[in-house]
Amino acid sequence: MALAKKRRSGLFWVNNNYDRWDIDNIDSGFGSAVWEEDDVQQSLENPTPDYDYTVAGNRAIPCPRDLEDYARLWVSGVSNALSLLPEGSTVTLSWALVWNGQQYADPGSPTIDIFQAADPDGGIGYLTNLTTASNQINTNLCQYIGRLGPGSNILLNASTFSNGWAGDHYIFCGVSYGTNQLNLTVSDGSDNILAQSSQYIQITDIKNMYERWTVGDDAGVPPENIAVLASDNLPQGTTVPFQYSYDPDYDTNDTYILSVHGYNVAQWEIDARANTAFKRLYWQGYQGRFGSFRWPCRSNPLIFDADELTSWESGTGLYHLLVSLNAKYPGQVYLFAHSLGNVAAGQALQMAGSTPLVNTYIAAQGAVSAHTYDPTTTNRPGTFTTPDCYAQYWTNGAPCYFNGVAGAGRYINFFNTNDWAFTIPWPVDQNTKPDQPWKILSPYQAYACVGTNFYSVDIGIWGDTYSLLSFPTNTFPIFAFCDQSRSLALGEQQNVAGVFKVGVTYQQIELDNPPYNFGPKHIYHSGEFRSDNMQRWQFWNQVLQSYRLK
Repeated sequence: MALAKKRRSGLFWVNNNYDRWDIDNIDSGFGSAVWEEDDVQQSLENPTPDYDYTVAGNRAIPCPRDLEDYARLWVSGVSNALSLLPEGSTVTLSWALVWNGQQYADPGSPTIDIFQAADPDGGIGYLTNLTTASNQINTNLCQYIGRLGPGSNILLNASTFSNGWAGDHYIFCGVSYGTNQLNLTVSDGSDNILAQSSQYIQITDIKNMYERWTVGDDAGVPPENIAVLASDNLPQGTTVPFQYSYDPDYDTNDTYILSVHGYNVAQWEIDARANTAFKRLYWQGYQGRFGSFRWPCRSNPLIFDADELTSWESGTGLYHLLVSLNAKYPGQVYLFAHSLGNVAAGQALQMAGSTPLVNTYIAAQGAVSAHTYDPTTTNRPGTFTTPDCYAQYWTNGAPCYFNGVAGAGRYINFFNTNDWAFTIPWPVDQNTKPDQPWKILSPYQAYACVGTNFYSVDIGIWGDTYSLLSFPTNTFPIFAFCDQSRSLALGEQQNVAGVFKVGVTYQQIELDNPPYNFGPKHIYHSGEFRSDNMQRWQFWNQVLQSYRLK
């Protein structure tokens, strides 16, 4: 018997999230309902975690997305052995028994659910092929075998199953935490053991498998300058946040991927997307270390500029975290940032100066002006009333803001020329700068540009008070609230030059092309975290290839 996919001798996560088909409210607002698979929040409509999901009272798999929470289990030779065994023989799965002084028991054993595998050869088609995945979640084609918990066993004899099937290949998911040895036992009719094989299995919460760093989660409070391990929403029974053990004699060559989220995501969703990134990298064969970096954003799509300011300010905390990680894993730190998280990522890498803290940085659908990296990209259509301080920071003739940055050894742009976020709200947001009260948090605050000068404006009953904003002291509020980006967003612009090399393999990845096929709808702006692994595995495969880790 063997786990077909091994990691730390059978370590796997419990299937305690809520993978469901869900309506995208933004896309549906433009016409007919648009459904997409996602990890949704527990609610009255979704009270049951995936490990207890049922249809008509029968255990089932809710959607193809949930299959990335299942591992393969092979019991090779059982189907042939059954036909050769003496009458009355049994083939049984059970947890190892331990003598506790009075009787044998299996304390601390996990609970797992087992299904018949759709792949005849026990392959990974259930994770990579939609047809196979559709068969896998069809309980008429792939039966639910049963739940194996402490003190129970599952009989694999053909007569056990209504369709007479007895096979060698299964998939399983974790139901409850625990650690024990899973035994496959072949016995004769007198319970004499004829053969036995075993596999160690540990089921834990996925938050105990990677590090969660934060510089704050309250969007009303400025981010901290030092990231700490997040202590919120810890797994049941856990009082201390997970952190990798570290031995400088052995661990310096470990790879470490750090993920930075975008904006308009609630705190639970930030963790959910980090979970998804971890899982999808896992299924691509990534065996290194992983962490998520949280910065305080609002789950409000109407306050983009306030979150942009916070993302700029969060760059300091991210910089210090990268310094720490690079000291532990020199030259082996890889940075992945999504959407507005690329503002914090870019700022952190700029603060590194000429010292590379990151091996490779992937900017995925970057919500930052392309002119900050390459002032030669074409201006987008629009009427501009502010100077382009992104392209010329901050005086005429000066280089762009991120000119010559060297915080990463390689910079890679994952872009979509049809990205909804950059073709619809991005130009509206940029065109309406400097911000007026309806765009920001305070009804008595506004911003203005007079000539080449930027101002914050306190709106009062007896008149408005103008305060000059100057570079470099007020760079972040100027970029967030005042200065219009004349260029496309980085995540929409192809062939960005500067540190993003043009014509170099794997450094300019166009997501609206095959095999990624990210379209113009809202769901695709965060498509790498949504949908299912069958439709997104090539994205994460490309991530590892761009990192040169695959």
